Amino acid sequence: MEKESGFQQVRKIDNSHRWLPLATTAFMIALLIILVWFFKGGSFRLYASIFFSYYNLTGQIWLSVILIGITQNIAFLPLRFVKMALEDKLKQFEDLLENTKDNSQYFLFSKQVREGDLSVIFYILDFLVNAIAFFSAGRIFLIDFYSKQLNPRFLYSFVKYPQYPLKGTIFNIPYPRVDQSMALDWSIILKTILIFLTIVIIPRLIWRLIRFIFTKNKKILAARIKYNKIFLFFSGFASTLFLIILYVLRHIPTKLSFPIASFDLTRPSPTLNTITALATFLTTIHAGIKRNDLAVSAAKKANIPDDIIKKVTRQNLKNSFKNGLLLGIGAYLITNQIPAAFELSVATFEAIYIVSPYSFDLILKSAQIKANVKINQS
Repeated sequence: MEKESGFQQVRKIDNSHRWLPLATTAFMIALLIILVWFFKGGSFRLYASIFFSYYNLTGQIWLSVILIGITQNIAFLPLRFVKMALEDKLKQFEDLLENTKDNSQYFLFSKQVREGDLSVIFYILDFLVNAIAFFSAGRIFLIDFYSKQLNPRFLYSFVKYPQYPLKGTIFNIPYPRVDQSMALDWSIILKTILIFLTIVIIPRLIWRLIRFIFTKNKKILAARIKYNKIFLFFSGFASTLFLIILYVLRHIPTKLSFPIASFDLTRPSPTLNTITALATFLTTIHAGIKRNDLAVSAAKKANIPDDIIKKVTRQNLKNSFKNGLLLGIGAYLITNQIPAAFELSVATFEAIYIVSPYSFDLILKSAQIKANVKINQS
């Protein structure tokens, strides 16, 4: 028998000549198509066409800004549905990525993609699509199409070119204004603080004495868990909350009015920048709470002691509060020189993001439960 050549022996050892999995091949093709489409300006043309289609229907720039944010959220529902279906696998991959050194993360990505790991492929694709979407949406409001006529090539042929000057560039919204206020006496404030501390501390002391009686009562234990969550949430930034309450007690509103605030979306607006910064702060806090809830659920399943869970939860909430402050301040400074239309689009997205767990996500969860039931029945 003839001896095999050195090249044939190497090919037996090296398996790199094998075909890639079907999922990886499809991903590579989809990635190439998306990138070519993006760099040719396809994503911007799509967003500009949708935006001016809404403008042709409504005749108002401010309403078109809000509608394109809602449309983007609805259009991404299928991706969010897939993300929920792959939630456990994505969480495992994210944990693995966090525990991997920075210089090894690329090799981890490439290895999982070569093996056709659907969760990792979706992770990359979801990130890419979201990045392109937000970049394209932001670019619309960063260019000056208000005073300078938009280049017709940015619109599809079937989209009617808008007539200039554009209408509805002023965004009006009512806001609460304190016309008169009163200050509580310091003695009343001290009594209020003592009453509050009593309400918080005494139930905890009583519970420590009698909790052995209710160890098997699921309703009381569930109520106790909710109470602990609320307590941990507020204890994460107790000092800041105390200062806010103190200020409110010294400036209690006695007369309110609701004047109309007007914002020119074609120019920077410090007031709307402030609203965007506050929305960014609240969105960051909300996201931190949701992530912590998932971490607590996973920790309980892993039978991690309650004292460790409480310690980590308190730290997570503190970090979320700090991140919210930093991102809120950053959002104000960055958008201070940008037309207010951009702030309105960001505020719309953040409002939808906060509302989603109680609206869109409920629909997705219901659809997922029905799909799982059908799979189990079959």
